[in-house]
Amino acid sequence: MHTTSKTTVNGASSSSSSSSFGTKCRRTRRSAVVPRAASNENENENDGQVIGINFGIGRGSRAMYDDVNGGPTTYVDGPLDRLAISLFNAKLAAVVNAKDSEDDDLDSNAAGFDRLVALADRVGEGRSVEEQRTAVTDALLSIIPAPVRYLFKKLIKPSNWVDEMNAVVTREAFAWLVGPCEIIPRESDGVMASVRLRKCRYLEQCGCTASCTNFCKVPTQRFFKEAFGVDATLAPNHEDGSCVMTFGVAPDAKDPAFSAPCYATCKKASATSCESGQPCHRLGEQPRGY
Repeated sequence: MHTTSKTTVNGASSSSSSSSFGTKCRRTRRSAVVPRAASNENENENDGQVIGINFGIGRGSRAMYDDVNGGPTTYVDGPLDRLAISLFNAKLAAVVNAKDSEDDDLDSNAAGFDRLVALADRVGEGRSVEEQRTAVTDALLSIIPAPVRYLFKKLIKPSNWVDEMNAVVTREAFAWLVGPCEIIPRESDGVMASVRLRKCRYLEQCGCTASCTNFCKVPTQRFFKEAFGVDATLAPNHEDGSCVMTFGVAPDAKDPAFSAPCYATCKKASATSCESGQPCHRLGEQPRGY
């Protein structure tokens, strides 16, 4: 029996238009679900109201989108993706010195991806923005042994095929963190080196502009640069929760992610420090050469 998590994403507070991304932010609810047998992607379920997509390592996980009613995404993690989440949680727990158990002071109900988000929140406690980014980058880098990273950068030089390879690796090996994704042509030259996330799983659950940038965007870009010597740029869309990750392209000198406003219902937002239409107060400055 797999565990299921439901998540809801917030809409941008500065936007006057409404979107399916503008639902109320809340913690994931968990319930037991017996997953359906493996099926083709984009299969309609429940009379067409829910779209189910298989994803993750070995396509063993399933995401179900209620596009008709704009409801929260439901995830059923397969065994390999649950293992990947557990391993990454252990890395984050080491960063924040959390107990290696589910009954610590984080949240007695936090397990799996819920625990990942809770640990990410803990990383931000008592650390500067740059310290947060560095801590998460180090946790990601620790997944790949240092000798492997060294040999990759020593023996393999940046090229289009390397960018394409990283796009495939992201889709096949890291979807447990971001949800279903597909490889699309890179905008600049048509090379199949971009990955589009249908609706970022982490962003949908954390519901925070700053968490998206400091826990995911900046550390991921640094991870690919430091681990493989490859430029990468993540471009989150805070209107619909999607994101495009492009390999072989360095981040813009003036990245629009650092001017994104808070979500209206973000639980981390403060009425005294968040002004409508202004960049989220927890974003911090854009780092140079990141």
